[in-house]
Amino acid sequence: IQNSTDVQLLATYGTLRDDDNSGAPWTHNFIKDISGATSGTVAGYQLFDNASLNYPFAVFTGNPKDTIVVRLLSWQSKEEFQKKIHEGDILEGDEYERKVVEVLSENKTKFAYIYVSKSKSLDADWKIIPSGDWLRRNPK
Repeated sequence: IQNSTDVQLLATYGTLRDDDNSGAPWTHNFIKDISGATSGTVAGYQLFDNASLNYPFAVFTGNPKDTIVVRLLSWQSKEEFQKKIHEGDILEGDEYERKVVEVLSENKTKFAYIYVSKSKSLDADWKIIPSGDWLRRNPK
């Protein structure tokens, strides 16, 4: 796997997505300086939602059939990217850990950071989002 200092993309799947529709108060400020965003998928993860909260958790399953939809965010410079990663670490707090994952985007594999749940944070109130897509969390 690529050296993490070479990683310059952030795979976002919930309220840090540039197209997030949840109304989370931190989204606009987090994404305002992005230089690009593309869609992709990450295999081996499931997405969970909690009706009493307004953000999801991604959980590693290791099953390649489990996939989540992500938006790959990028910034103009390594310095801007590092600043955003630091901001993301603070926003995500102790419930998440940052990992490097492979993302399939535009028919290419790209490496990106992702924030995933520390599984002890999940309880019976968390329900799987079958589509793996935060924007499709509320089936009609």
